[in-house]
Amino acid sequence: MERDFNNGYVPSFMDYNMPPPGMDMNEMMLQYEQAYSYYRYLCMQMDYKIKCKEYEKLCSSSSNSNERSNRRVE
Repeated sequence: MERDFNNGYVPSFMDYNMPPPGMDMNEMMLQYEQAYSYYRYLCMQMDYKIKCKEYEKLCSSSSNSNERSNRRVE
C-alpha cells in the first residue's frame, strides 16, 4: 500500500509533544523559564495575601479579647 507523503504538510492541530516548526530549543527553554518565574511570582503573591489575611484575623481576635477583658460590669 503506497502513501502520498507531503513534506510541507503542517497539521491544523498542535502536537504538544513536539515543538512548533521553526522554534529552536533555546527559545523553548527561555519560554519555559519565563513561565516558571511568573508561576513563582503568582505563588509568592498568593502566599503573601494569605498571610496578610491570617495576620488580620489574629489581630482582630486579640483586639476583641482585649476589649472583653477591659469591660467592667457595674
